[in-house]
Amino acid sequence: MLPDVLDYLDYRDYLKEWYQESKKRNRFTSYRYISQKTDLDPAWIVRVFQKQGHLSEESLPKFEKLCRLDQRRIEYFRTLHHFCRTKSPEQQKDLYTRLMELRDIEARMLENAELSFYNHWFVGALRALIGITQDTSDLDKLAKNLSPAISPKEAESAIKVLQKLELIEEDGVGGWNITDRILTSGPQVQSGAVRNHHRQTLDLAIDSLDRHHPNQRDISSLTLTIDKEDIEEIKERIAAFRRGLLQFAHQSTTSNKVFQLNVSFFPLSETVSDPVGEE
Repeated sequence: MLPDVLDYLDYRDYLKEWYQESKKRNRFTSYRYISQKTDLDPAWIVRVFQKQGHLSEESLPKFEKLCRLDQRRIEYFRTLHHFCRTKSPEQQKDLYTRLMELRDIEARMLENAELSFYNHWFVGALRALIGITQDTSDLDKLAKNLSPAISPKEAESAIKVLQKLELIEEDGVGGWNITDRILTSGPQVQSGAVRNHHRQTLDLAIDSLDRHHPNQRDISSLTLTIDKEDIEEIKERIAAFRRGLLQFAHQSTTSNKVFQLNVSFFPLSETVSDPVGEE
């Protein structure tokens, strides 16, 4: 496969390796070929690949087209270009955060047959708790450590599901270890199990208003008006936000508590046929 720009923190490394891999696949690929596609001097392209210079802003769209980048990777490529060129530590920090939001997380995609994982909220919660607990041999203690606590019978049923799906494995001392670190049902799954999981976690969020002190939670809301054509853009921004938080959590060296994040975005009205400002 051709290199994925999402795996790089220097756009020049990506372009160089893209060129090398592309050349293996297509004998017509050359510096002259790239020059014809981008209107840049071949000698300058070599210098860029050797990190002796940078592409101009104007040349980026041509390389994006050449590498056949999709919209998310175009944004990543442009952000990476700014990240490599800026000298400001503060800007680098902000740009790095955005890069992490756009990056993919290595995740196991659950198949439809495996969606029993989502039947009960505590299955995923117990698995996450196992992942941060050193001694997992006391199942009753694990059950009590969830919030809200679950019964030993529920904990046993969750262990059976996790074991069947090979999401945990025996640690050899009477407890369990998790396998794949991050799971996803995929953006297109619309199963009843996943919908039920969302209902359960939203109910938990409501209960958290009374169960947890405000310094242990953040429950807020926002009411806004937009054009219905902007819905997909907002959904992508929410997805980028989630990816960024996953990257942040993934890089944490120590974890001692399991949290649930629910992001809700839904219509509170029908589409207005004669909106203000439209003639």
